[in-house]
Amino acid sequence: MLLGRSEVGLLQARRMRDARLLSAATGLMHLAFLQILLGALVAGIDAGRTFNDWPSMAGQFFPPAAFDLEPMWRNFLENAGLVQFMHRIAGYLLLVLGIAFWLRARRSGNRATRGAFTAVLAMLVLQLLLGIMTVLYVAPPGLAILHQVGAVLLFFLILRARFLASYPLDQSVRDAK
Repeated sequence: MLLGRSEVGLLQARRMRDARLLSAATGLMHLAFLQILLGALVAGIDAGRTFNDWPSMAGQFFPPAAFDLEPMWRNFLENAGLVQFMHRIAGYLLLVLGIAFWLRARRSGNRATRGAFTAVLAMLVLQLLLGIMTVLYVAPPGLAILHQVGAVLLFFLILRARFLASYPLDQSVRDAK
């Protein structure tokens, strides 16, 4: 028995999987993992305490002096402005893809799968708001840690949505909508 279902139950559920939603959730999972790595880089070099305005960075879309370090590759790991910019852009991309996949998931015949993708979208919005507040309040430790915990919760919810797209829960035909 795996996660409360028999092996036969899992095999039957797999026949009902939504391959498109599974692919979408897999892509979202990979992007969220990259975003978590970028967030760790932001925290590691204390980049959250620089450029404390939103949506701009020092009044511009792109941070000033983003490529000042030599050799140039160091900017992607050590330049606080560029690292924070990459984290912001990846967050926006994650939100846009999350909305697109949620719209796709709304057409799923399985209520639990729809609910899982709704939870992902809700956490994505909350995480974006936490990130904005963290930047605007100059990354106080409590808020920064809450933002990091939110990232872990978001990743968990994406994994759950991915699992339910691959192994949907049994439901009555009457419960489909």
